[in-house]
Amino acid sequence: MEFESTRRRFMELAGVSATVSLAGCNALQGGDSDGANTGTGSQSQSAGTEPATVTVGVEPDQTQLRERQQEIQSEIQAGNLTQSEAQAEYRTAQENLAEDAINSFEERATSDLGLTIDDSISQAGALLVTGPPAGLIDTLSVDSVTGLFPQATFEQIRSQVRTETPGATE
Repeated sequence: MEFESTRRRFMELAGVSATVSLAGCNALQGGDSDGANTGTGSQSQSAGTEPATVTVGVEPDQTQLRERQQEIQSEIQAGNLTQSEAQAEYRTAQENLAEDAINSFEERATSDLGLTIDDSISQAGALLVTGPPAGLIDTLSVDSVTGLFPQATFEQIRSQVRTETPGATE
């Protein structure tokens, strides 16, 4: 069974993520918009102790998602679900697992890492997070985290999600 809307959605988000990753590389190097390094020596290091805000990407547990896909395929083969019902079930499972990943990350980020969750976009698995640089870097040890991106990335993702989902009011 193929989940075309899911594959299409994955490709859209993968394209956005790749673009954002490339755009974010320069921003994370500490340079200004023309690529010049603006920090020097101890000034750069002391600035790193102040809280920062970044976009954190999270993804649902892929093992659980595959298991749910296999269950749905079994239901189709047994004649209990139509193709459209199966796609709807898979989308729902994907949304639920994404929401679980976000909730799990939020709990760990606020309790263990000393971070604040400013906003989130569950459809894209993106969170706007503020905290000390060490805590932000520690987020990379969380299994569901796919990457850290510049703060501006969050608004780019929000714009894209609004464009893809007419009538969305997130």
